[in-house]
Amino acid sequence: MNRRVLITGGTGFVGSHAVEAFAATGWEVRALVRDPSRIGWRRGVRVEVVRGALTDRDSLAEAVRECDLVIHCAGLTKALREADYHRVNATAVGEFATLAREAGVKRFVLCSSQAAAGPSRTGSATTEDEEPNPISAYGRSKLAGERHLCEAAGEMQWIILRPPGIMGPRDEQFVPLFRAVVRYGIYPRFGRGGQRYGFVSVHDVVRALVVAGEASSGVNETYFVCNDEPVAWEDASRIIAECANRRARAVRLPRALLHVAGAVSDSWAWMRGKPALLSGDKIREILAPGWICSPAKIRRAWSFACEWSLDATIRDTYESYRAERRL
Repeated sequence: MNRRVLITGGTGFVGSHAVEAFAATGWEVRALVRDPSRIGWRRGVRVEVVRGALTDRDSLAEAVRECDLVIHCAGLTKALREADYHRVNATAVGEFATLAREAGVKRFVLCSSQAAAGPSRTGSATTEDEEPNPISAYGRSKLAGERHLCEAAGEMQWIILRPPGIMGPRDEQFVPLFRAVVRYGIYPRFGRGGQRYGFVSVHDVVRALVVAGEASSGVNETYFVCNDEPVAWEDASRIIAECANRRARAVRLPRALLHVAGAVSDSWAWMRGKPALLSGDKIREILAPGWICSPAKIRRAWSFACEWSLDATIRDTYESYRAERRL
């Protein structure tokens, strides 16, 4: 008997890789997408495409019908209002989980974010048993989504994965950093510098999603998915520069200047009616002392460890950007 998985965000960064990974492991894949015209990348991948939206209950109910597993990757990463984040990343998750449970789905895996936990508080790696302290509207909405899932799941199994910054082909958020290094030979140093960040390759994230979907134990739990060692902007920028055969130097961006830039960006976003890329919330996240999380729990539960190093991840991402002429 074939197993069917519904994957949301099938044309997005993580979701598109998840579609490929689950199809490669023998699952029947159904992808919920808003715009089917954006699925040209998946040539050769057997997938049933269902058009719908997270805020459309009818399309969700149809999409989840006769599915054994839900992998929920879709979400809102930029918004003008906190209420918009919550509508998609929180309320819709609870409603979706309810529909999935009523349809007989056995397990619901939510790809959340380290933003739901908030930044590291002591310089050491955050663990899953610490009280969450998100510092952005996005992070608060992701945490609320996690809680809505737990409340709505009932007898349906659930698993929450919290990756930190995800890097890899088809990503959008790291394009500016790569371009700054490749085109101008510079990279940012925020405030006094020294911030450390967890990171993970998209290939390891989707491998964790497959493991979470198939695991026979460790359900109804939350897990960070990250590499063992955190990184600094300097580490990543040095490798990008090596890929491009050039040198890169740090450009210091004072905290006060960054806060002003965030405020101006927020005002401009309201005037245009479009979310800002570098919002005040994003500035607060950037200036946090660190975003370090521990992979110990997921290793204990499933013997899962990330396989992609920082060097391999950056080179993989660089080659994909270069092939797509995005640099």
